[in-house]
Amino acid sequence: MNTENKPIIQLLEENELKIGKLYKIYSQKIPDQEIFWSRLSREEERHAEEIFKLDDGSEMFIENDFTREAINYVTGFVDEEIKKAENGEILKSEAVNTALRVEQSIIEKKCLDFFIPSNSRAKEVMGKLNRETDKHIKMLQEINHV
Repeated sequence: MNTENKPIIQLLEENELKIGKLYKIYSQKIPDQEIFWSRLSREEERHAEEIFKLDDGSEMFIENDFTREAINYVTGFVDEEIKKAENGEILKSEAVNTALRVEQSIIEKKCLDFFIPSNSRAKEVMGKLNRETDKHIKMLQEINHV
């Protein structure tokens, strides 16, 4: 199934899983920050699980012209970064800057603004994910200054 036929909720879940995979690779490539990157990876995987649990077959989000395009853009960026990370050495600063770019992206940071939940349960989960994304940004900014 190509992305244009997948429900938005499934694309959001897949995006979280890919971000988690990227962070897992960073944990393997940057041994002195393994615990940090492993933690972020597990949290992204947990985000995907929470999104998956929302999917009851109904339309969980009101789609607009921007939502699918934004998801595809970020997912494409993450896919490219996964390839780079798998095929070469990663500097700590590159990993942090890439992660900040992902976490500050429209999908991660503005999911309530652009991915309008169609019910209160979805709104609650997306609000939680926004708060956790803010936490990730702060963690990345702190490690960047260490």
